Amino acid sequence: MPLVRTFRGIALILGLAAGCGAGQAEDCAAPCVLYESSNELEAGWDLSAGFPLETQTTTDQSLIFVPAENISLAVKLATEPVVGERSGTYVEELYTQLELQPASLILGKFEPVQSWASLFLPGIRATDIAGELDTTERWGVSADYDFAAFGLEQTLTANLFTTDRSILSESLFTNRGRTRLSDGGAGNTEGLSSANLFVAGCQGAAPDDCYDEGEFGYRLGARYQRAGRATPDQIAEGIDPGDEFGVIASAMGSLDLGGDVALKLLGEAAWLANFADGDGDALISTLSAALEKDQWTLATTYSRHASSNDGTAHLADITAIYDFSEEASFLGEEWQWAAGYSYAEDEDGSRSHTISVRLTLSYENNLEWGSRP
Repeated sequence: MPLVRTFRGIALILGLAAGCGAGQAEDCAAPCVLYESSNELEAGWDLSAGFPLETQTTTDQSLIFVPAENISLAVKLATEPVVGERSGTYVEELYTQLELQPASLILGKFEPVQSWASLFLPGIRATDIAGELDTTERWGVSADYDFAAFGLEQTLTANLFTTDRSILSESLFTNRGRTRLSDGGAGNTEGLSSANLFVAGCQGAAPDDCYDEGEFGYRLGARYQRAGRATPDQIAEGIDPGDEFGVIASAMGSLDLGGDVALKLLGEAAWLANFADGDGDALISTLSAALEKDQWTLATTYSRHASSNDGTAHLADITAIYDFSEEASFLGEEWQWAAGYSYAEDEDGSRSHTISVRLTLSYENNLEWGSRP
């Protein structure tokens, strides 16, 4: 089948990349191949439901081919539960990137990230609500423009996209099925009918690295997604899907408390009309504080999703994280251990208390066959 042959070919390429000599991605000199791997094993116990054990494994494998200094070809595979608890592997991203400093252009399947909280926060369940803002598996075009203003490194980003309905919306091992127009959903329309525009700034680092390396940063933006077709459930409930429009604002800061202790703060708020092309508006907000010392991090997060029709959901998460040094890790790979507690309250008032543990393994590799300038 075409889908099976596609995945076999990509898997072969990734397998070859895994045999490349170790090195840092930022040291790659074209022509070269970069390989990045992130693997998570998470276990959780719901204290309010008799301590049932739930486990989940997720992996992300990325391959980036850099044939010349200003161009790269990227593919990212994700393996995670796709139908109930059954896992499948699918192509999460597949794009070409052109670097035309101070601008860059992406063409293909990518993720127009909407939430800094979803991107940066380290808590085990800290992103459960913030992640609802993300738009994933979109085909389209993304353009960035870097500039400096007001003492900050700034990036202006514009995206034009639609939902992936190609064969790449299916998955291998457990097939989740192809996405179709009849499935509905915000942005699931013919043509590039959805767009967003963001500006982000950071002091001390590029905006993409602001949480880890910056002193202060902000992100402001707006997004629009054309409504998809009404699903059978929406028709039965009398819901007429409407175009989604919203604004998102994020800010973060890092404070040096002395004694090699840093305090990182992040706040985010988003208002969206016809959220997820439903008939209601949503206000999604997140506040987070994290103390960092050496290889330890203690992160606390509170998120809230208020819907004009469905009520309000709450989430509180506290997570302790330990990063093993490369010297203490297998083969120089990066290991991270985390344990946390979370409290969640759904829109219907049901509550849960969960204790979770997570083990993460990250790995980078590259192969160079060109000469450095």
